[in-house]
Amino acid sequence: MEEKYYKISAIVVIAALILGAVMVVLPYPPFSGAPAEGTEFTIDKGETLGAVAHSLADQNLIMSRYLFVAYAIFTGQERKFQAGGYTIPPRVSVRKLVSVFAEGKGVSEDITVTVPEGTNIADAGKILETAGLVGKEEFLRKAISLEGFLFPDTYRFKRSEAGENLLAEEIIREMKNNFEIRTRDIFTGHFTGEGGAERGYGVIIVASILEKEVKTERDMRLVAGIIEKRLAKNMPLELDATVTYGVCEPKFLAGQYCDVSLANIIDNLKVSTPYNTYANKGLPIGPISNPGLAAIEATLNPEKSDYLYYLSAPDGTTIFSRTAAEHERARRKYLK
Repeated sequence: MEEKYYKISAIVVIAALILGAVMVVLPYPPFSGAPAEGTEFTIDKGETLGAVAHSLADQNLIMSRYLFVAYAIFTGQERKFQAGGYTIPPRVSVRKLVSVFAEGKGVSEDITVTVPEGTNIADAGKILETAGLVGKEEFLRKAISLEGFLFPDTYRFKRSEAGENLLAEEIIREMKNNFEIRTRDIFTGHFTGEGGAERGYGVIIVASILEKEVKTERDMRLVAGIIEKRLAKNMPLELDATVTYGVCEPKFLAGQYCDVSLANIIDNLKVSTPYNTYANKGLPIGPISNPGLAAIEATLNPEKSDYLYYLSAPDGTTIFSRTAAEHERARRKYLK
């Protein structure tokens, strides 16, 4: 019995020594075979830990796939690996490699960037510039004709070796293709036949307005109904967001950045532009932002109501009114 006890104890001690040795060795470079500039490595979506380890070993980026797997499991990071492209620097440690894969960053050459719903082309360019992908005005010059049709989403881009111009085109193509894919089911069957393309364009214009005017999906549907009703009554839409876009549009066309949030509404209410819905009846000539699915769905499914007016209170809530007098009282109450 005592001999058996000593055998078990010896096994435990040996296992502990092996594990300790592994933990000591792992922080240090597992292999020096990666070239000085690094090695490109990709983790595919759904790829298992074992498959990742096999690929690393096949490319001589780790000494042992078993040690790599053991460390990933031991540290609890094996289920956190994120798909994407990475550049593995020479002599990187297993500890660092596992951490990088689990965080989805670090040695990755990919850049993840989010363009929120309702972002116009100029502000999208600013977001991309901040991420280090492309100059905002370069992007603006190439994308301005696609306002409304570059889908707002989270994207992952690789820095282009071909220069800024090509990268801008790559980003625009990716965002445009995403719009077509994400809206395909929504638009199928809605805009076939004569005049279908024009009606579809009108939907994007209204959806782009909803993104800038209100926040919630319910408010979007109500405002979509108000816009529809005002158009039917041949009333001017009187939308502040279109006025401010119209102030910046000449600069956009010249490839110059302009912040629509800084445009003075009061001074420009009477300035005639194709986007001034106070001075002109009907929809503006084009979208004023890039809408997401919720705004597009709301435009296609407007909610009928007795309302004909609305305003946004300072806290972001939308105040709806049935008559001009009721609307004026709301203005005095909420917009002091």
